[in-house]
Order: sequence, then structure tokens, then C-alpha cells
Amino acid sequence: MNLQAQIELMTVPQDFTRLCNAVLQAEYGADFLHIDDDRADRGNDGYVKSEKRMFAAHCFKRIQNKGLDSEIRAKILGDLKKAIALRDQGDWEILHWTFLCNYPIPEGIASEAHGIGLRAGIDVSWCGPGYFAEVVQRVKSVRQLFPNLMGNDLLEKLDVISRMIESLSLGVDDVEPPISWVPRNAGEQRALISQAPPAWEYLLFASALQQGKQRLEPKWRDFLTGYGSRGGIYYDERSGIQRLTGAFDDIQGIVGRMMMVFPENIQEEAFGPPGVPGNSDNIIHLGGRIVFAYEEILDWASEIRGAVYPESMRRMVDLAAQMATQPAEDIRGFIDMVLFEVSKVPDLLVLPDSHVEINLALTVTADEDAVRAFTEEVKSVQLRLRL
Repeated sequence: MNLQAQIELMTVPQDFTRLCNAVLQAEYGADFLHIDDDRADRGNDGYVKSEKRMFAAHCFKRIQNKGLDSEIRAKILGDLKKAIALRDQGDWEILHWTFLCNYPIPEGIASEAHGIGLRAGIDVSWCGPGYFAEVVQRVKSVRQLFPNLMGNDLLEKLDVISRMIESLSLGVDDVEPPISWVPRNAGEQRALISQAPPAWEYLLFASALQQGKQRLEPKWRDFLTGYGSRGGIYYDERSGIQRLTGAFDDIQGIVGRMMMVFPENIQEEAFGPPGVPGNSDNIIHLGGRIVFAYEEILDWASEIRGAVYPESMRRMVDLAAQMATQPAEDIRGFIDMVLFEVSKVPDLLVLPDSHVEINLALTVTADEDAVRAFTEEVKSVQLRLRL
């Protein structure tokens, strides 16, 4: 009997809950908050902070069959409505909701749950026995927590055999597969630098940008929703005006520091003059400075929104944070453009008489309407306060 079948046959809720927690801990680490199952959880069986994802877990106390469809529907829709209530009450910020179970979800019930989530502004998903079996097979630390699952012993032996085969193959040729794409992780970056194929410098630069952008996607989603990180900072009207009147200068300062990496001599130190290999450390640093500026803009808006201002200044605060939108979108657009252009390079280089030019120009603009609205609001508040 394979692992998936064994998981489907689980009928002790405590055992299934322990499996869920072990799998989610392995997948998300410290980002996963385990909710104590011995107390009333109001439908919350776990939460991933960075994704703002809530989990609800369930298994039946008897072997599943098609006659349980009505009970499945009641459970999944009931827990989803509990999550919506928790979100509406302000207890938890929920953008995603995932139902964990050891049985398949009928299509009609799945469609109904997805529709309810869509109308509530929550992305609904579910993970069944196949998901848990895959993680148990992949993560040794999870397997060790469940020695009663048949096949664990065989999997341990397969691990040993796999390592032996890997060591033998490395001993024969010790050759890494050629990297002809934008590296997706640090290991592929190292392989690319070691192999140094034509135009490797641009592939590495695109990789640094892409990985940085992906790392900051949770902050970007927070920015789009208007979320602000509370820092325990409180302003009255006078100090709030002093803080916000320099908002546009803050954005210009972040962008100005970023643009210092674009002079020709700085780029040449990274990518090398024509016919000379580039410097991998400088390339990664160059990409990192652009990503850092993007993160600074998002953090700046979060800090502005997270501070506490008098209610009379709320519109001014919102308009100040909105001035970060255009610069952030410009940087995201630049990263996407570099990734798109660089991804075509390996195929272009195999063509006869190929000549590749890549434009690394980044233009960051200001939304004139947003700046104008903010400036007018500042003047209005100053006039009202006679400042």
C-alpha cells in the first residue's frame, strides 16, 4: 500500500492534525504559526504570516465514501465562513485560505467554495492526500515523525542508493549540466559563473533581479492592499506635517541613490569592457542595489501608513504613500524587461552572425497627478492649521 493510500485511511483526527503541522512546519519553517488544537480555534488550524494564509484541517473518524459528500460540503463551507468572519472582525488578515484533508473534494463542492471565496476577496485552495504523501516522501525529517507509515524503511534505503549513484556519477565525469537560462537559485548561479557561457554576465544580472523581486512579492502585495507596518510611532498634527512634507524628497533620495549604479564606468566594472569577462560579485551587487531601492520604496510606504496620525491628516497620509506607486512599478517593469530580453539571448547566440544588444537603461518617473494631489492636500492642511 502506497503512502497516499495510507494517508487516505487515517481516521484519528489527532494523527492527521500532527501530520498537517509537521508538513506545514517543513514547508514554511518559522513563517508558519501552529494553532493549539486542544482549544477552540474558531476554524483556524494554522497561519502563514508572509502569505496571510489561513489553514483549516479535517479528517473523518471513519473510512470515507461517496455518501459523505454532504458532510464534506458542510465542513469545508462552514470553515470557510468562519475564516471570512475572522477576517471581517479584524482578528486575522486573510488573503488566502487552504483546506487540508485526506480525501478528495467533489467538483461541485470545490466550485461552490471557490465562488464564496471569490466574492469575499479570499483565494481558496485545498490540499489532499497526494500533497501530504509527496512531502512525506521528500522531507526526511517528516518521515521520521511517522514511523508507522509503511514504506518509510524502503524510502530510507532508496535515499542511500540515490546518494551512492550520485557519488558514482560525479566520480565519472563530474560535469554540471550547462546553464543556458536565467538561474533560478544560488546553486544555478554558481554553476553559471563556473561555466561562463557567452553572455553569462547578463544571465546572472537578470537572475539577481528576478530572485530579489520574487523575495519581495509579499511586501508588494501588502503595498497594493494599503497595509502599513505598525512601528509604534505617533504624530500630532504639527509633527505629522513636518514628517510628511518631506515625503517626495524621501522618494527622490531613494531613487537618486539607486541611479548611482548606472554610470557607464560602474556598469563596465560589473559586465566588463568589450571582449573582457565581467565580475560576478559586482554584477550581483549591481542587481542587489536596484532590488534594495525597490524594497526601500515599499518599506517607506509601509512606515508612512503604519504610523499613527490624527484623523484630520489621514487623506494626506494616503496621498503620500501613493507617490511610491509609480517608482515601484517602474522598477518592477525594468526587472521584467531585463528578464524578457535576457531570456532570448542564448537562442540568439546560436544564430549565424548573431549580434545581441541589451538596453539596461532604467527610467524612474513620478506620477504628476499623485504629486499634485499630495501637494494640494499639504497646503490645505497647513492653511487649516495656520502653519
